[in-house]
Amino acid sequence: MRKLGSIVFTAYVILSTAVVGIFGSPALLFGRDAANAVIKVWVKSILWALKIFTGVSHRVEGEEHIPEGGALVAVNHQSMWETLAIFVLLPRPVFALKKELTRIPVYGWWTLAAGHIAIDRSAGAKALRAMRKAAAERIAEGCQVVIFPEGTRMQPGETAAYHPGVAAIYTASDAPCIPAAHDSGLYWRHPGIDKSPGVITLRFLPPIEPGLDRKTFLRELKGRIDSARPDLVRHEG
Repeated sequence: MRKLGSIVFTAYVILSTAVVGIFGSPALLFGRDAANAVIKVWVKSILWALKIFTGVSHRVEGEEHIPEGGALVAVNHQSMWETLAIFVLLPRPVFALKKELTRIPVYGWWTLAAGHIAIDRSAGAKALRAMRKAAAERIAEGCQVVIFPEGTRMQPGETAAYHPGVAAIYTASDAPCIPAAHDSGLYWRHPGIDKSPGVITLRFLPPIEPGLDRKTFLRELKGRIDSARPDLVRHEG
């Protein structure tokens, strides 16, 4: 039954993406906020389907730390789930994502229209400078720029050094950074489509105020996220 539920959920994601992406396309003509509003409706339906078909739900802790204005939000990365949940929870989310994703039909249209930041990883230092500039501009506009500092998905219980891009945005934007930690990989398995019933915990942590140097910031950020990750606590226990 669990495998069947995962298959049905995956089919729902594919179908709903096509339906909303195509029939909601008139919203693309009305700017970033309209595009984001449609995406949020779609994402909420995905999270609903996730609970109904696979038994995966979630709880949010530290909601008082969710920023209303411009900020950097740094989240550990384990699955697609945190991308969906963070998008719904933040008022004006903007994600830093691989440029290749913007070339995907339908999906790519919406990422560009919503103002997300496309990163050309092959461009090296030039890409880092472009990302830093674009992120600082979005934050100045009152958006919440979301970045996964590990740079790739990690398995539950694993950690990795943080990429310098998150520190570059932090120093360039002169805005607070809100760390967030979760254990989505215990329930939304990666790779593959398997889902395990349970409750994902997402924790928003107190902000790291601007003004720290890069090394101090990276050390503080990683320390806070790692100490709040439920999957690390479980593995260490």
